[in-house]
Amino acid sequence: MASPYGTMAKPKSKASLGTVLPRYARLSSSLLAAKKERVGDDASVSSNDSLHSPAPARPDYTDSLGNEATLFRITHRPYPDSECAFTLNSGQQPALLQAMSKIFNDEVEAGDTYPHEFTVDQEGFVSYFMGGDGFVLLRGRYAYASDVVPLAKAEDWDERLLGFFYVKPNFPICNGGFMVNPTHRGKGVGGIMARAYLRVAPVLGYKASMFNLVFVSNQASIRLWQRLGFREIGRIPQAGRLRGQGPTKSKDDEGYVDAVMFYFDFESYSLPADIDDF
Repeated sequence: MASPYGTMAKPKSKASLGTVLPRYARLSSSLLAAKKERVGDDASVSSNDSLHSPAPARPDYTDSLGNEATLFRITHRPYPDSECAFTLNSGQQPALLQAMSKIFNDEVEAGDTYPHEFTVDQEGFVSYFMGGDGFVLLRGRYAYASDVVPLAKAEDWDERLLGFFYVKPNFPICNGGFMVNPTHRGKGVGGIMARAYLRVAPVLGYKASMFNLVFVSNQASIRLWQRLGFREIGRIPQAGRLRGQGPTKSKDDEGYVDAVMFYFDFESYSLPADIDDF
């Protein structure tokens, strides 16, 4: 993978993602989610390793999809037949890919959690967000990736696409970036993906994780990573220019904010007790 530091190779791993995928979870009830949000258990995680303030909790899910969720890997690259059970081919799911790209670009345009200046086209999104290993959390319970039926339009995915995240090489440990569909904020989606990250990254061969930019203005994110056992290893002064952080704190008033660097050693740190509370 190309970077400002040259090409970063992924570690080689003999383990299979099939040992941890597909991964299942239950979405929080409105009341439980509201309680968790106050301690930072759930919020929208954006791909600069931060969390957006959660939207008000939606009513409990009562339609046929229910309150279960399934995590799959998603990729645009060829993969062996042995990985078909837990891998979605983004080329066969164009509307899903469009929905993911829109959520990403909407977060960039909002300008209050994400450091990128400009939105990207779909090719740019695939290159950036799926340049490493990508994962997608879908509403409903699926035994196999082949059970996920392609939908016609990006909007059709709004009730089904909960969130997505990536795992990429980072010096050469790993880094993660997360997005929650705004439609499903307040349902524990951010926490579900964060715990899944702690499971899939070691299977990919990484020994540790470092998040480069968790902005101090996003206390929900900081509380989440601290609760999961991540340790603060540094702060970067004025690391990002975000909307709503200027002198007046108005929505469009930009200002510079510091960022926290978080670290987790997969080999020596204790995993959170609720990591598999799915």
